[in-house]
Amino acid sequence: MPIKPTTRDAITQALREHGPMSVVEIMEATGFGRLQVNSCMTTARRDHPGRYFRITGYRRQVGVKGREIPIYAAGRGRDVPRPVFDRTETQRDYYLRNRARQATRRKATTGIYATPWAGLVPMERRGLQTA
Repeated sequence: MPIKPTTRDAITQALREHGPMSVVEIMEATGFGRLQVNSCMTTARRDHPGRYFRITGYRRQVGVKGREIPIYAAGRGRDVPRPVFDRTETQRDYYLRNRARQATRRKATTGIYATPWAGLVPMERRGLQTA
C-alpha cells in the first residue's frame, strides 16, 4: 500500500488557501523546513509535470544575488517561461548601487585623493555655473 503524500497535501492546501507563493513563503505557511519543501516540490514536478504545482510567475530577489524566484500555485497547467537573463540590466543596477565606490577607486588609481562622492556627476553635466 503506497504512503500518503502528507507533505504534498499540506503544501497544496497552503497554496490554495493563501494563493501563489514562493518556497520561503510556503515554508512559513506550512512550518516545514526548506529542504522538505524543495524536495517535495522537485519530486512532484519531476514525477508529475504540470499536475500538482505550476509556476505562475517570477519575482526579482531583493538584497541577494541570483536569478528570479519562482512563484508556485497549486493546480494543473503549464509553467510560465522564465524571463531572459539580461546582463546589461544587471550591470546597470550594479553600477547604480556602487558608483560612489567605483569613483573612489578610479580616483585612487590616478593618485588623487577623493571622497566617495567625488567624480559622480561632472559639473558640466549638472548645468550649473561654476565661479
